[in-house]
Amino acid sequence: MGLSTNLRQFRRDHSGAALVEFTLIAPLLISLMCGLAEFGQALRQYHIMEKGVRDAARYLSRVPANPPCVAADANWGTYVTQAKNLAVYGVTTSGTALFNGWTTATVSVADPTCIANPRGALAPDLPKITVTATAPYADLGMLSAIGLGPITLTVSHEELKVS
Repeated sequence: MGLSTNLRQFRRDHSGAALVEFTLIAPLLISLMCGLAEFGQALRQYHIMEKGVRDAARYLSRVPANPPCVAADANWGTYVTQAKNLAVYGVTTSGTALFNGWTTATVSVADPTCIANPRGALAPDLPKITVTATAPYADLGMLSAIGLGPITLTVSHEELKVS
């Protein structure tokens, strides 16, 4: 057998091609899989925060106490604390946070602002309650591996207080 015969036989042999192709593509596939997991984790944490803040604002809009912009009620501060607990723990009392790194200190309730009632001048003004939360994103390690710094998620919800 000559050299040209050996080269022709080598060109026709495809037995290791799949291994070489997989070796070239595997890092890209692993990176995509880790990126999807990281993105899913971020969406999960954002959704938990959004639901908690929405529940807290709705809770404050339905409590019997009057907010400061209408006529300050002595119980309003207690309801604000319960709303913060509702956002973070899912209940009005303290407990286990819905995700690590989230505390009641990261939830804030702005002083309600009264807006004119659209029903007319004779109707009382409506307090607008704003609840905002910020929390550091607890990444899975992919962001720090590619050199991205910490990310802070911020969620806000507004609700009108019903009379």
